[in-house]
Amino acid sequence: MNLEMIGINHETSEIAVREQAAIDPNRLEDIYKIILEKPSIEGAVIISTCNRVEIYISPRKHLPESELRGLYGDVCGLGHEEAARAYIHRDDEAVRHLFRVASGLNSRMIGEVEILGQVKASYYVALDIGSVSGFLNRLFHKAIECGKLVRERTAISKGAVSVAFAAVDLAGKIFGDLEKLKVLIIGAGQTGELASKHFRKAGVTSWRVSNRTLERAEQLAAELSGETVPFPPRGDDFLWADIIVSATGAPGYVIDADTFLPLCRARKNPVCLLDLAVPRDIEPDLKKSDNAFVYSVDDFNELVEANKNARLKEAVRAEKFVDQKVESFIKWHRENRVVPTILQLQEIIEGIRLAEIEKNGKRFCEADRDKLDKFSDSLLKKVMGLLIANMKKASVDEDDLSMARAVLLAFSQKGREELNDILEKIDYELSH
Repeated sequence: MNLEMIGINHETSEIAVREQAAIDPNRLEDIYKIILEKPSIEGAVIISTCNRVEIYISPRKHLPESELRGLYGDVCGLGHEEAARAYIHRDDEAVRHLFRVASGLNSRMIGEVEILGQVKASYYVALDIGSVSGFLNRLFHKAIECGKLVRERTAISKGAVSVAFAAVDLAGKIFGDLEKLKVLIIGAGQTGELASKHFRKAGVTSWRVSNRTLERAEQLAAELSGETVPFPPRGDDFLWADIIVSATGAPGYVIDADTFLPLCRARKNPVCLLDLAVPRDIEPDLKKSDNAFVYSVDDFNELVEANKNARLKEAVRAEKFVDQKVESFIKWHRENRVVPTILQLQEIIEGIRLAEIEKNGKRFCEADRDKLDKFSDSLLKKVMGLLIANMKKASVDEDDLSMARAVLLAFSQKGREELNDILEKIDYELSH
């Protein structure tokens, strides 16, 4: 098999290196051109996300490790030291790596949903640019198929596995449909931004943002098509919201009981207060109101840990599906290796059969000639079937192409240069 991949991810490189290596989508066409200009490379697909930058290559022959790392460094703008830390997988192990990536088994958070869409998007971009070889086309189709199967047959992507996601999950259990609800975000840092991302995916469209630094509040509000409000939020902002997410670094309560308990009682509908801050932003005494659901980080952590453990158990099942799909792909590849020999053999045998019928046709009447055509066709198909079955069996079960090589030499009518090229590929496969 001629496949290799090189990359870095969240396990091998810190974020500064991944940021440096990340590939600007506007540069992809030029980068693919650089890669495919190398005569030893037939195709390539690049996956570049916040957690990984990987290049999958179908070479005519495997590139030396130094050349592969040099290419990766040039493409990603990394120095020798950073490129030396990249991992390399070849052939069967490269197949397994990609299938695990697409299945969410190689993610920072096991079962990550986004990665399958990112793999698909990367493949389609490469397809549009024209960098996908026939082999890579099949490989990525099967990887995407594997990722879908894992998510359909296991619960690896089920359940909140971050505090921000757990908060949104809990709000959904309280209110059901979140699309028509209004959300107030207090604190426009990383946690508040992540929570808003999950709420937006759940369909929320009405937003207010409160942050100590107005510029950051305006930035997040613009991303959400919402509006900014003062920090700390006012009483009318509290009454406006159905859900309040607070994630600041304030030393004291941002929402205190003395100010907001009377507002809770004045509300027509209950409010859900999700406190994602440590120390807490929301005074626990607000739980005294029948009109307020108040949850803090500790309430979410137990749910998050339970879901993580459940995903780890599902990952064991998912690995079995990946093993099956990898084995199936390797079998397809080994069968496919003898296809050029099969096609040539079929062409030669059919040519011999037709020539013999033409040569001896005058010895038969027209009716007998039709019978001869059908009989000879049936006979040679049986002979061919036996040869093909044995070539495929040797290639798949024993990883042996010697029979295909012998048949090619015995029946080849190709020019010596073309024949040598095919034989060289077979010998290369046999040695790898």
